[in-house]
Amino acid sequence: MHPFGPSLLLLSFATVNGAFLSNLNATCFRCICDASTGCSTSTTCRQSYCGPFSISRAYWMDAGRVVLPTDEPTRWGAFEDCANDYDCATGIVTQYMEKYGTDCNGDGLVDCVDYTMLHVNGGPRCQGALGGTFASRFYQCLRAGKRDSSRTFG
Repeated sequence: MHPFGPSLLLLSFATVNGAFLSNLNATCFRCICDASTGCSTSTTCRQSYCGPFSISRAYWMDAGRVVLPTDEPTRWGAFEDCANDYDCATGIVTQYMEKYGTDCNGDGLVDCVDYTMLHVNGGPRCQGALGGTFASRFYQCLRAGKRDSSRTFG
């Protein structure tokens, strides 16, 4: 099974302040994940950041304490179990984007770059530029995703 699973189709229908999050799609999730950890499904918790998206407990709490379908947010380990599961972690990221979705880079659009800036910098201070290895990996992935989505098959 593909590591990005069928649940991403459902996640792309999220809203921010009543607006459709069309740019929070499978490619965007993949690129945030790839830049965060290489999208390793074996990634666990390191220095209080967990899973393939490198999510902190504070981020999880701010996103509304998303958990696995049969779990409870008050259970010890619920955060870690969700953040370490790709599909559940995309739910955390989606909830965070629903809460803070905004035009972080001031280009008049709310797109994957803005969502990534939110993911890295945090909602209240998302204007900080992406930098370093994270930015290189993210933009390389995004360019590759755009090339892949523009191909036609016949």
